[in-house]
Amino acid sequence: MSNPQSEAAAIFAAYPRWRLINEPISVDPIDGLQRDTALLKEVAAGKRGATARIWENPQSLVVTRRETRFPSFKDAQIQLGQEGWPVLVRESGGTAVPHEPGIIHFSLMFRQEKLFQFSMDAVYEALCEPLQMALASLGLTPGYGEVKGSYCDGKYNLVVDGLKITGTAQRIIGAKKSDDGVQRSAVMAQSMLMVESDPVAGTDVVNRFYQLAGSERVFDPAVSTSVQHRMAERAADLAPGELTLLVRERLAEAFTQLAERG
Repeated sequence: MSNPQSEAAAIFAAYPRWRLINEPISVDPIDGLQRDTALLKEVAAGKRGATARIWENPQSLVVTRRETRFPSFKDAQIQLGQEGWPVLVRESGGTAVPHEPGIIHFSLMFRQEKLFQFSMDAVYEALCEPLQMALASLGLTPGYGEVKGSYCDGKYNLVVDGLKITGTAQRIIGAKKSDDGVQRSAVMAQSMLMVESDPVAGTDVVNRFYQLAGSERVFDPAVSTSVQHRMAERAADLAPGELTLLVRERLAEAFTQLAERG
């Protein structure tokens, strides 16, 4: 049986020149969302090396392509757009998720010599390790686990005090054969860390989308949390946005440490 933790370390070690893109919040949520896809295609084509990206998006709701088939999807898209929640479509699976300032997205992408050079578990571990380090530096103790009732649930959620604080996803794409005849692939792992966002309000928007779109899905707003909520007393004196900047700094430091160690 493979050891995901040692494989995760091997991922950082396999690419000696990681690049970290630490972007300010996007002006256009569509551009922010599509940037990951564009970077992944560059990685798959061999035009870009192993890359990590820290980013934020303006307020929007991001749904899967499968959810565009709901009977009243267009009506939901129009109504939520009028309420200040433009509905965007992503390529990966899962459920609808809110994007807004105060939610930090962290993406990891690299090219593989073969389709499953690293296990999916190892990729998730590599994605989550810098997030765990950043949270630990702030006095939080994150762990892995599913959280019943949360949107976009999975075993590689990061959980603090039994509540979901980070969701994760993964996508693999193939690339054309290179001159050497080898069929390579590229993998992208994505996470969203709730820092200063309101988890209850975010879940309410997700539930409203499903109601408007004609789906019976309903998620529990009480099972998610944010860094700000977990650090209520310590973060009380910080101005809006300061905690998010601090978490960004700690995440960048943690990733750099892991990449250099590798």
